[in-house]
Amino acid sequence: MNNSLVVIDDTDRHRSLLETAGELATGSGTNLVLLPLTSTEDVNAERDAIGQISAERVAAYGTDTAEQRLTRIAHTVARDALADLDADVDYQVVPKIVDAKTEATAILDAAAEHGCDHIFLVGRKRSPTGKALFGNLAQSIMLTFDGQVTVELE
Repeated sequence: MNNSLVVIDDTDRHRSLLETAGELATGSGTNLVLLPLTSTEDVNAERDAIGQISAERVAAYGTDTAEQRLTRIAHTVARDALADLDADVDYQVVPKIVDAKTEATAILDAAAEHGCDHIFLVGRKRSPTGKALFGNLAQSIMLTFDGQVTVELE
């Protein structure tokens, strides 16, 4: 195993998932690729909220700022989740802003781009009807990815 992709956010479940990935990485010498995601819709909503405060600030807020925020969050989550491990874990952060409908594609593309053979992600509990109507990110990744997938349920 060379690289593992860990889809993260600033939640306890994601910290737990990253800790699990970190434990595996220390035992196998794997590098972690941390993938914090946000949707274009969320970026636009934040831009609109900032715009209500100051027109100058909204002009300065763009993709770079959103990606910088995602990177900062990822480093904070990593520091918290990996602090208690016996060895240092090498990781890199690759923030992505995606359309909510293409989240699975963005995850799979990032895994391929960084040579990952294992994906870690937090899944959502859904009813069978919810899965049929709205799809299931974790299920899509498991069926499409040619490698190991670890899913921690919310």
